[in-house]
Amino acid sequence: MESTCSIILAAGKGTRLQSDLPKVLHEILGKPLISYSLDLVRGCSSPLIVVVGHGRDRVMKALQGQPVEFAVQEPQLGTGHAIMTARDLLERAPARDVIILPGDMPLIRKDSISGLVEAYRKSSAQAGILTATLEDPTGYGRIVRDDSGGVARIVEHHDAKDRERSIREINTSVYVMDKSFLLSAVERLRPDNAKAEFYLTDVIPMAERVVAFSATDPDEAHGINSREQLARAQRVMQGRINRSHMDRGVTLEDPDTVWIGPDAAVEADARLWPGVFILGASRVGRGATIMPNAWVEDSVIGNGSVIGNGSVLKGARIPEGTTLPPFSVIGAG
Repeated sequence: MESTCSIILAAGKGTRLQSDLPKVLHEILGKPLISYSLDLVRGCSSPLIVVVGHGRDRVMKALQGQPVEFAVQEPQLGTGHAIMTARDLLERAPARDVIILPGDMPLIRKDSISGLVEAYRKSSAQAGILTATLEDPTGYGRIVRDDSGGVARIVEHHDAKDRERSIREINTSVYVMDKSFLLSAVERLRPDNAKAEFYLTDVIPMAERVVAFSATDPDEAHGINSREQLARAQRVMQGRINRSHMDRGVTLEDPDTVWIGPDAAVEADARLWPGVFILGASRVGRGATIMPNAWVEDSVIGNGSVIGNGSVLKGARIPEGTTLPPFSVIGAG
């Protein structure tokens, strides 16, 4: 994605989570929500700009050492206002296009981002939107199309009329836009809506041409605003990861109760029993067996090793062919 920079919107409080922890630092499979967003654009987009607000010190500390730049949104007056706070960083960025991502949507796939950018560039549009079609679109902004099928505008749920609320195609809040157009458009935003906020969606009617790219998996559209949604997203991610490992020759005795983090690697012919957690940068070697209810975090388990049930490994290095007895504890102190 040559000549592209990215903005991650991470200023929200997440009131419904009922937590002192900033929303984007809540975890799925041991990994903060914001890290999933950063992974989508890291290595193919520069610079990476993170807009912080609520709990910004904690968010900035969590991302310390990563190649990101920060813009502070205080107070939080909407997604359009978030872009305004990043104006100086955007103006300095040697990029033509800007990818905009929420920091609380861990289920977006990389293929959807690359598909959106490709469709946007082929169309010579000023803006591209990732959409999805949901059975129940309650709470999401609706995609309103014109007579030719093009995107005319986005109507937020709070402001939508009954006819617009019947639309099932929704805005995922993932965009790619021409940088010059974006910087010009946000300056024209006005808080003329039910929330008295500056909506980024209001720049869409300002564009001469807008292209939409639809995600094939409707789960990608789901953000995190509650503990229930957090748990649901973790279950969806668990299913994706576990299916991927089984397709590559890993045996999961009970896939519903095995939890493998997105950065962990498990080689073929490994056997994972129920209640096993493999998190962080863990590596499980070929033919290894991990017995029930074991916790493995940032550890390397050699080929053919057996980890006894109830064991806890953190930062451990287990040589090839080792057998650990049940309830072994290594590096967990």
